[in-house]
Amino acid sequence: MSTLDKQISDFIDMTLSILESNQTVAESVKKMEEHGIDSLLIRDEGHIKGIVTYRDVLFDVVSKGKDPTKTRLKEIMKSPLLSIQKNAKVRDAIALMTKNNVRRLIVLDNTIPIGVISQKVLVGNIAQHAIALPELEMPTLIKCPYCSSAFGDKTLLSSHIDNIHVGRGLFEGNMSRAEDLGSINPPNDFPKTI
Repeated sequence: MSTLDKQISDFIDMTLSILESNQTVAESVKKMEEHGIDSLLIRDEGHIKGIVTYRDVLFDVVSKGKDPTKTRLKEIMKSPLLSIQKNAKVRDAIALMTKNNVRRLIVLDNTIPIGVISQKVLVGNIAQHAIALPELEMPTLIKCPYCSSAFGDKTLLSSHIDNIHVGRGLFEGNMSRAEDLGSINPPNDFPKTI
């Protein structure tokens, strides 16, 4: 069975930490550190209404020079929360995250939050089960972009550029040997990438 067809219940982080919306960002960072997590659910007026992640702390507080001991979680929490049922497929979770440009979903067992599923966990696990793609064939010879000399591999080309072009002062503006080296413009048929 493909990872995309597995239920997200196999990938849920069951560590749910909840703070009140009037608590400070500094308190949230302390809680994240204590529990080894990177996101917290935020309760406001008795209901879970938002989420705060370490990225929110960095980008909405630290980078803006706000005081984390005075900034309240309700000022930076992301709301409304997006949720998904625990029996949904991995592909559904990824599609929902992509469509809404979010990195985490709250996982529900009917209406009760039971965990968080993150893009990092899902994509990381898909990579472990990825199919190896065949390697692309490299051209048999690689041309120097400065003099069009051909080499069998990148190491030889690199050595050539270091010894001939850089070492001779061409890059520093010493054009006395430019005629000996040929054109420093690549030929028209030279590929743009190596």
